[in-house]
Amino acid sequence: MSQNIPMKSNTLPLTNDMILKYGSIISAAVFGSIIIGYLIYLFVTSVGSGKAKFKGYSSLDSLYDDAGGNDPLSNARLTSDINISSDKYSCKYQVIYEGNKTRKVNCISGCDGADDDDKSKFCKRYEYPGGELGLENPLLDQTFINRKESSEEGN
Repeated sequence: MSQNIPMKSNTLPLTNDMILKYGSIISAAVFGSIIIGYLIYLFVTSVGSGKAKFKGYSSLDSLYDDAGGNDPLSNARLTSDINISSDKYSCKYQVIYEGNKTRKVNCISGCDGADDDDKSKFCKRYEYPGGELGLENPLLDQTFINRKESSEEGN
């Protein structure tokens, strides 16, 4: 009489509990690896590019500030020619910022008419110093205006 003795296998049967337990661990590890890989990619591409990102359109004063022109011991200089031409007026200005104390707005063209001429009167308004707008001149930078106003209040 021969007997069939069942042999034990060395592998454990997969149960639903084991699948849920180890499957969630494996999927969490894969998902975490993907996130870490993406973060490394973002870091490498933003740091390694070396290009400055476009900050949007800036005014002269924010450009001058960003360059350190309004720093206390600055000897920076900004010059800009501004042309305005419309149906009514045509003016050309040279705007000069030097260091943190000197600002000039020189009228180069459009100001040479008679004093009672509306076109030249309009253009002369924006000259600094000497124009009728004074510190309200939009061609002056805000840092300079604030500094001038605070020094006038202190006197």
